[in-house]
Amino acid sequence: MAQGKADRIETMFRHRASAVMRGAEDALYVAVSVVLAVAGLILFGNGLYAFATTFREGELSSTVLDLLDAMLLVFIVTELIHTISAVIRERVLLTEPFLIVGIVAAIRRLVLISAEAKDLLGKPEFPDAMLEIGVLTAAIVLLSFSIFLLRHTTRSEPRPDYEPRPEE
Repeated sequence: MAQGKADRIETMFRHRASAVMRGAEDALYVAVSVVLAVAGLILFGNGLYAFATTFREGELSSTVLDLLDAMLLVFIVTELIHTISAVIRERVLLTEPFLIVGIVAAIRRLVLISAEAKDLLGKPEFPDAMLEIGVLTAAIVLLSFSIFLLRHTTRSEPRPDYEPRPEE
């Protein structure tokens, strides 16, 4: 009888501790999301401001390239916020959003290197730039293939209600 009561107390304690930990986890996720949202808004505003102020002064292609760079960075931040909200909602860390962030980051760098490559033509840095373009392209292909595999497997992500079986 005493053992049954002790088991109930232990179970109750575990449930309460688990609820406290979930609450702390959610609070931290929300705090990180708020910081990312503020950073994203600042990046967005700064990108538009830089575009508007240098539009008439600078070279059009470099101005548009800077705007594209800023907006891709905002997209990465937005995707991270989406990932955090999915984690809070489904209680499972999903893989695909991180793969998308990796693809966007690689594309962002690829666009910048491609724009700079014309200035590097004939310079010693040119082969390094071409190698980086090749590595980034391979990374984009591999990350895209990973997303394809995740979407075409029967159970690519654990279910939110998944709990491992207790060992016997």
